[in-house]
Formats: sequence, C-alpha cells, structure tokens
Amino acid sequence: MRKILFFSLVFLVVFSVNCSKKKWEGRIYEEQGVRVVESRGSGLWGEKSEKKIKFKEELSLGVEEGEESLVFYGYPGVAVDPELNIFVLDTRNHRLLKFDKMGRFIWKTGRRGQGPGEFQNPSQVEINPSGDICILDGSSRLHFFDTEGNYQKTIKPKTRIRSFHFLPDKRLFLNISVSGQMGVAAEYYSNDGEFLEKFPDEHRYGPKIPGGVSSGEEFRFLGSQIYLSLPSIYEIREYDLDGLLLRKIKRDITLKPPEIDVFEKGLSASFYDRSGPCYLYRGNTLINELLLAEKKNEEEYTYKRVLDFFNEKGQFLGTYNLPQSTRLALIDSENKFYFVQSEPYPRIIRSSSNIK
Repeated sequence: MRKILFFSLVFLVVFSVNCSKKKWEGRIYEEQGVRVVESRGSGLWGEKSEKKIKFKEELSLGVEEGEESLVFYGYPGVAVDPELNIFVLDTRNHRLLKFDKMGRFIWKTGRRGQGPGEFQNPSQVEINPSGDICILDGSSRLHFFDTEGNYQKTIKPKTRIRSFHFLPDKRLFLNISVSGQMGVAAEYYSNDGEFLEKFPDEHRYGPKIPGGVSSGEEFRFLGSQIYLSLPSIYEIREYDLDGLLLRKIKRDITLKPPEIDVFEKGLSASFYDRSGPCYLYRGNTLINELLLAEKKNEEEYTYKRVLDFFNEKGQFLGTYNLPQSTRLALIDSENKFYFVQSEPYPRIIRSSSNIK
C-alpha cells in the first residue's frame, strides 16, 4: 500500500512539472528552400508574459516645462553611440542635442532653414561606423555632423528615403518609397550617396494607386542581419547583408488591412494594424513592435502598442503591452531599452530589463 502511495505521489509530481512547462505550438517547414517558423497560440510564456518581462526606469530625458534643452516638441528621434552618449533629434524644434550616458546635456546644434547644418523636416538620427552623426531631413537629404556637433556635409541620394541604416562595410541601406501600389523596398548606396544596387526583395500589396504610400520603417539592420517586418501580414523575414533570405517567422494572427480611397487627384489611406519594426535583445531574442487597432464604434478606433518576443529558434514567446502613448525607439549595446513617450509631454525613458 505504501509503495502504491509512493509511486502515485511521484507520478503526480512528474505530471504537474510536465504540465507547468508550456509546449510550443506551431510548425517548422521549408518553403522554396527557406526555413519557416510558424507559431500558433499565445506563445511559450502564455498568460505569464507580463510577469516574465519587467522594466525598471533608469533615466528620463524631457520635461513639460523648465530647462530649455529638455523641452522637446513633437516626436523625438534617438540614437546612442558606443560610449552610450544619447543623441536626441528634437524634430519640431529643428535641433540635435547630445547628452552623456548620465543624462547631462553636452551640446546642441541645428535650426530651421535650408543652409548648411540647418533642418527643414528632420525625422531620423543614426550613428555611422566612423562615429559621425547623420540626420534624415525630408525625403532626400542626409546631413552629417561630427561628434562635437560640427556640420560636415550633405548628400542627396536620388531616391525618396523613408528611413536609413549604416551597414558595417559603410554602405548606406535605404528604405525607399514605392510607386503605383503600397509596399516596401530598399536600395544600397555608397557612403557618398552613389547608387550601388537594389535590395533583391520587395513587398507590394493592395490595389493599384497613383503615387505610392509606405506604412512605416519595415527594414531594419540588427546585429549582422537585415530584418523586414511585412506591413500587410504577420511575417518577419531575415536576410544576410546582401539580401539572401535566410528565414521567415510567422504568427497566426490577422492584421486589419488599410482602407484606401482613390480620387481623381490623389488618395487617402487609413492604417489600422501595423507590424514592425524589429529589435534585437541580447543578440538572440527578436522583438517585433505591433500597433493594434480596436474598433470602438462604427467610426472610431482605439490603439495599443505591444512587443512580441521570439526566441533564437524563431518561436513565439509572448506579448508585452506597452503603456499608452509609448513606443520602443532602440536597444543599446548594453541591452538597455529606450522608450519614447509622447503624452502628457515628449520624453525619452531608458530602462533596464529583467526578462526571464
């Protein structure tokens, strides 16, 4: 009797341990020679996602009123150099500011205008492999500054730029606008702005339209690879630096398509769900930002941003809900997260993470 009781207890312990470990739901297969990882359900973390992902605020840049260098206007861009200095592109104030890693103000440069070192419509800031700072201004100008904020040069690639990245070999990788249909595409340029070649893959969807509409920054350079988060379906494509497709990562959710109205002299496009861009955490955890629309009534939607986490195998782990009016801007070399909050006033939040 005691033996039966003992083995029953052992069985219950083993059974409970096995049940506590959630199994991954999905399938892995080959598609035209490319590995596809397709996840189903709520991920390996399931309902425990919010408990497994913790962020602790370390630094905040931005105030509603007070010190002039900390009052930002509009949605600020953020970049971090290898020494963890923080560069803030104050887009609507037409200026670039540098802070050290402790948040101490160092310098500012730029103003509104069309001359050297001036901005008209700045939208993105990046650090190139040589340590120089580059600003995307409008859709055709890239302004370069040195580490002291001194203007160096402007290059004008012959394309309409949506966003840009520097590759390790100093090539420029440009997300470009497409025409005739909605979609995403990219091109390679030299560091002097000379066209080299087209990225071999592009994605188009929806009806034929006059002009073109892009839906965000889909291509990202992360680690040693390029990632594309498709805007029309939940699919993340992973490439090497020359555009060879290595892997596809999918989830079984449906994105609400944009509504497009075409008129005689133009069009209007209303976006609802939006997938991307991607980020890389600790070199092997892929994070995809997702904007989700929830219908409030016949004419009104509410929106929320979430972060989807995937392990190194491409399997879906779980989802983290971002606070209202907050989005992820970047993850630095020490795996600190930089969030941008737009309400009640613009500020940049650096947070340490504890992801189990």
